Order: sequence, then structure tokens, then C-alpha cells
Amino acid sequence: MPELPAAPQMPFFSLAAVREEAASLEPVVRAVVAAVLREGRKHPDVDDCTNETLRRALEGAERLRQGEPVRPWLVGIARHVALDSLRAKKRRRNREAEAPPDSTGDVGSLVDKIPDAAPSAGEILSGKQRDTRVREAIERLAPVMRDALVKFHLEGKSYVQIAQEMNVPLGSVATWVTRGRKAIAAEIGRDHAQDHEGKLQ
Repeated sequence: MPELPAAPQMPFFSLAAVREEAASLEPVVRAVVAAVLREGRKHPDVDDCTNETLRRALEGAERLRQGEPVRPWLVGIARHVALDSLRAKKRRRNREAEAPPDSTGDVGSLVDKIPDAAPSAGEILSGKQRDTRVREAIERLAPVMRDALVKFHLEGKSYVQIAQEMNVPLGSVATWVTRGRKAIAAEIGRDHAQDHEGKLQ
């Protein structure tokens, strides 16, 4: 009696089992994608990459070698899909950042259309007037209040340092700085209101 051929070895798991396990690992895929993209798990880009990963895994399950665990294989696909998404997004940003020439091919004319961010002469004058008013308001403060305010805001010293230099309690420094700021704000506010009323008359 002739010897029968050996029966083919059964795979470690069936193709259907691979696909079923891949689908069940959707939360793992989503977590990996979210980590690579640095987005929340419910972000639209994470949704898209998760779906693409599972599509590739289900369609390419037959490429999984016998005995190879599904989870690391699926995580590898997820990382590749997410990285591809990041690269595509970077390419889009680079394309959008390039200034396209106008119909005449002159890029310079596009630059001319960009608004000038430099302050106008009126804004510069207004700023100088405001600075002058602030300085005048500071000069009118009580000496200890003025000294504390200058040390804190202009010299960048802490309340502790100011208290040590002026040999006063910490609470006094805090009070002088707070009251000094309020006094200056009130005076500048009065000046602004007077200027506004003058323009209306």
C-alpha cells in the first residue's frame, strides 16, 4: 500500500483569527497613533490613521508569518501610518508657506501687498506722550512708594530684595507697589478722559 502524503501543517492561527484579533486591538492602535501624532485619541487625524491601519492589517493579514504575534505587527503598521500622516502634513505646510508668484510672475508685487506692521507717526507720538505721562505720574508719588515701584518694575527686584534694601517689612513693599500702580493708572485714566473730552469739543 503506497504511503500517503503527509497532511499539510495547520497554521498557528487561521487568517480569520488574525483579522479578528487585529480588529479587537483597535484601542491599542488608537493609542499608538495618538502618541505619534501627539493628539487626543478622538482627534480626526487619529481616527483616520486608526482606520487606515486596520484596513491595511485586515487586507494584508496573509503576509503575517506563521506564529508571529499580531500585536507587535499591528503596532508597527500603526506607527508607519501615523508617521506617513505627519510627513504629509509637513509637506502641505511647506507648500502653503511658499509664496506663489502673481500672474506676472513677480513675487515682489506680492510683498508690496503685505500691510506694514511698523507703528505710524501718530502711534509713535501717542506712545511717547503716554510714556511722559507715566514718568510724571511716578514723580508725583510719595518717595517711598516711588522707590518701591521703580525697584520692582524697572530694576526687576523681588519684594524680599526691596524690603531688605529699604529696611522695611515685606507687607509695606507690597502695599506701596500696589498703591503706586493704582495711583498711576488713575492719573493716566484721568488724562485720557480729559484728552477725549477735548477732542469732542
